[in-house]
This record gives sequence, structure tokens and C-alpha cells, in this order.
Amino acid sequence: MNKLKQILTLIGLTLVAGQVARAQDDFLEQETAAIRAVVERVADAVVRVELVGVVEAAGEVSADAPTVGTVIDPDGWIIASSQVTAQPAASILIVTADGTRQTARVVAKDTSREIVLLKTESENPMAAVSLPTEANLQVGQYAIAVGRVAGSEQAAVSVGILSATGRLNGRALQTDARVSPIFYGGPLLDIRGQIVGILVPAMPEAAGADEKSGWYDSGIAFAAPAEGIAKRLEKMKAGEDISPGFLGIVAGSSDPYAAGTKVDAVRPRSPAQRAGVQPNDEIAAIDGVPVRHQYEIKQELGRFDAGDEVIVKVRREGGTLELKATLAASIPPLELQTIGVYAQQSDEGVRVIGIEPQSAAMEAGIQIDDRFIKLDDQAIESLDSLRNRIATSDPELPAKLVLQRGDKTETVTLKVKPVAGPLAVLPAREDSSVKPDAWEIAELTLPDVANQVRFYAPKKIDEMPVNGLLMVLLDPGKRTPKEALERWQTAARELGVAVAAIQSADQQRWTAAESDVVGRAATQLAKRLGLRRTAVAVTGDQAGPSFAMALVVAITEKEAISGVATSADVKPPAIRLRENDVDLPLQLALPIEVKDELPTWAGILPKLGFPIIRTNDLQPQTLLRWVRTLTRI
Repeated sequence: MNKLKQILTLIGLTLVAGQVARAQDDFLEQETAAIRAVVERVADAVVRVELVGVVEAAGEVSADAPTVGTVIDPDGWIIASSQVTAQPAASILIVTADGTRQTARVVAKDTSREIVLLKTESENPMAAVSLPTEANLQVGQYAIAVGRVAGSEQAAVSVGILSATGRLNGRALQTDARVSPIFYGGPLLDIRGQIVGILVPAMPEAAGADEKSGWYDSGIAFAAPAEGIAKRLEKMKAGEDISPGFLGIVAGSSDPYAAGTKVDAVRPRSPAQRAGVQPNDEIAAIDGVPVRHQYEIKQELGRFDAGDEVIVKVRREGGTLELKATLAASIPPLELQTIGVYAQQSDEGVRVIGIEPQSAAMEAGIQIDDRFIKLDDQAIESLDSLRNRIATSDPELPAKLVLQRGDKTETVTLKVKPVAGPLAVLPAREDSSVKPDAWEIAELTLPDVANQVRFYAPKKIDEMPVNGLLMVLLDPGKRTPKEALERWQTAARELGVAVAAIQSADQQRWTAAESDVVGRAATQLAKRLGLRRTAVAVTGDQAGPSFAMALVVAITEKEAISGVATSADVKPPAIRLRENDVDLPLQLALPIEVKDELPTWAGILPKLGFPIIRTNDLQPQTLLRWVRTLTRI
């Protein structure tokens, strides 16, 4: 009897398993049919965009650079990606599914969303799709990417899910569908066939790749939301370019996810300044949407374009104000400023501990042990706040500082000076000779990392604090970290700056991925040595590869690094440069004299707000002196 029950149970389980398998097969067939149906519905409207006569960096002319576009109007209006205008082309050709070719022109660009609007004079109405003005998106829903391969009548398809909305400061959707340049400009669909976005070669701010398309096939892809494009379409058809809108505030915290929305500084000649935003204001809402973190401010502002009016609600001195700001397409480039003081945060406030000779501070009569109370009638609440406000001061306007000097209050007026220029002179100091046996070479171990890291620092950091940290990247396969540190030791002790040497994992080359390793090492060492980011810099060792890698590290690991020293004849790495970050500013040291012109590759840097310090050479004494100046205010 028991055996019979077992047999019947097995038969029942087999039947159930068969039903499950059939159900799964049915689902897969229905899924495949649904995907095929929605792709067929839009396939003819997905056209190839060929760029003829693209001039490459090396001066060669490319025959074509394939990408795609989505026809959104039978009269020949086509949305494509910024890939089309990344480099000048002699002509733009539109190739339809049947192989018909026709020329097109660029009508307008939306640099916020990485799209362009093209127009072709088609003799016959083109197959087209419409963009929805509203969308009901849910993370986890189907995301179907459609593109087109050269020589194929069939559309290219990649299927994934919608993995996030509101990415890239609120301007993009994210999907895990694997895409490549043959999808950029093509539609991203839901399972019902509605277009939810146009695929674009965007990337996160910290990505560091030279070409945005470098992220393709990574399982992380971005699309400009369709309803956002639809709302701006008439402007673009009229030939009006769309640009991101900038407000011009400097956050009170370098951590965008930290609680709080305090404004540390306001950029000169910015929409925020014109609207009346002041240092120490707390942003309460952007256009009616409450914000509690700095990243939320960026998210909400990202929904708007240059020229849009935004209501900024701020909390100030116990009350609230609603300020109207018209966002700008650009703000005058950041030009970091200094008054030439070294300061320290204490329980009593921000105290002066050093004054640079011939600086604005010395000329104004600021003295050691003065405490900063106010800057331009606004209270100074922290060292970081003072640094941000001085760094972003208007060089054309005098700054008024209120100081506490003993039992008296003093007011001084001075004009800030640019950080850029010749290497600053350090404040006068007492004999700094230190016995060699007070310092040591120690090892830093990073989990799951093949790179060797050694650093030279005082044995007892609590008794002998240091003034800074320089990360030295070694040339692959040349020397060990211990050997490399020998030439730095005397200068390190004299100037009180710790030095770390880090070796590449591969003895043949550095890889871009190792920038994260250097950033982690810098963060851990800074914590161990009691240093802030503002006292940490990176440089190469002796040859080009390590100096190029130092640039990669500085640009991609800005949370850990505030300065980079590199060779003037370095071959610049493939890094996409943006304007210097006012929240995490970076400065560069180059071994050139004041009278010399900048190297060709560095000419763009001042225009992007990167101050260049001219050090004349890259010797240990010079570079460690420069590291000391990084903490200047």
C-alpha cells in the first residue's frame, strides 16, 4: 500500500512539474511574441545615422561613425543622440530600413539630455513614432532597447528592466539592457510599446572615461525621458538649443548624501547671488519640492533648463524666504581665491596659525591667533565654510573680515588674490629639524589589492602631527615603494609632510581601475595621519606613465585628493574634463616658470576653473612645500 502511495505521489509530482514547465514555455513564448510585436511597431522609425568625413584626433578622416535616430514626425524630424555632434562631420546621412539615403542637418541640441534634433527633407512621409507627454514608470518594468546594425533589415534589440529613474541629476532613466553605439538615439520601450526614453551615451559624473560611449555594453545604460523631450520639442524645432540650468551655490558639506542643505558660499555673478541667496541660508525647497540633502537640490534643479525661473525657498535667521532665480546656461569660470592664511578649527572658532608673506592677510594686518568672526557680515561657522567663501569670493570686490584679537574686535578690509601663479612662500617657522629615527617607513595593506603601498611618516603621529600627505605613483616595473621613498625622506622630515609610494599591480602598466585603489589608500592614510582632504595630493615618480596616472587619480578620486603635480610634457590621459568642482576643488602643480606659456594640453584648464601653480621643478623639496600650501585659505 505504501509503495502504491509513493508511486501515485511520484506520478502527481511529474504531472505538476510538466504543467509548470508548460506554463513557463507558454510565458516565454508570450513574452517573446510581445517583445517582437512592440519592436516591429517602431522598427521602421529607427534609422541609421552615418557621419561622413569625421575628423579624428590624429587628423585622419573616418568614412562614417554609425549611430541611430528615431523619427518622431513623418515630415523628417529625427531625434538622435549627442554622438552625432561629438565631432565635426562633413555631412550627416539618414539611412532607412530599406537602405534609402538622404542628408540631414542639425536643428538644435539639448546638452542636458545628450540629444540632438535632426531634419531631413524627405520626398515621402517617413515612418514615425510619437513621444508621450506623460509617463507612468515603475522600476522593474520591461525596458526594450531598439537600434539598427549596418546592412541589416532587422532592428537590433536588447531587453532588460528599468533599473532607476531620476538619474544624472534627475535627467535620465537607467536600464540594465546592454547597449552600444548602434542603440544611441534609438527608443527605449515598455512592454506595451510606448516609448519611455531615447537612449543616450551619458555617464555618471565620476566615471572618468573620455568618451561617454565607453560605458556601453556594461549593463548600465541611460535614456533621456521621452516626456521631457516632448515638452521641449517645439523649442528645438524653432532652432533653440537647450542647456542645463545653473544656480551657483556652494554646498555646506562635500558629502552630497549628508543631512542638511546649508549654503557655504554663493558664486559671484550667479543666479543665486542675483536672487539674494546668502551664505548660511538653508535651502528648504526647490520649486515647491522639499529638499533635505544636497543631492536632492541637484536632483530638483536638474529638471529645469537654462532660462527657467525657479522658486528657491530658504530658511534664514529663524524665518523663511521665497526667492526667484532665473537659471543660467553658464556661470563665470571658477577662479579659486586666497587671502594667504593658515587656520585651525578649535572650540573657540577658526584661529589663524600661519600667515603667508606678502599675502593679502599680511598686508591687512591679520595676526597669529586672530579668530575669524564674520566675512562680509555673515557669521563664519567653520573652517570649511571660511575656505569655501574665500575661494569663491569676487576678486573685484573687497572682503570685510571681523576678527577677535584677544579681548578686542577688529575689522579689516582686503582684496583676495588668485591661487594660481607662482608657488607660495611658506610662513616663517622655527627650526624644523627632526631626527631621522623619529620617522619610519610603514606598510599600508588594502584588502583584495595587489598594489604595494609604503609610507614614510612619524612613528608617533599624536606627538608629531604632519602637515600633509603626498601620494607618489611609481613607474611600472622600475622601483619598489621602499626604494622610491629614499629620495623623499629628508624633505619630508624638514617640511613635516608624509609621503606614500604605491606600485602598480601590473609591472607593465597602470590601469584606470587602479585609481580607486589609490583613492582608497589616500583616504585610509589621511585618516591615520589625522589629515583632511585639503592636505592630500598625488604625483608621479619619474616618467610619463605615472604622471598621466596621477591626473586620472586626481580627476576621478576628488573626494580624497585636492592637488596633483605632473610633468609639463605628460601625455594627457583619456579623461573627460568638467569644470572644477566648487565643493571639492582641485589644483595642479606644473614645473614651469612664471614667464613660460602653459603646455598645449593644459591650456583649457584655467578656463575650467583649475588653478595652475608654477613650481619650476618637481624636486622633493619643491613638491612637499607645495603640498604644505594646499591648506591655505
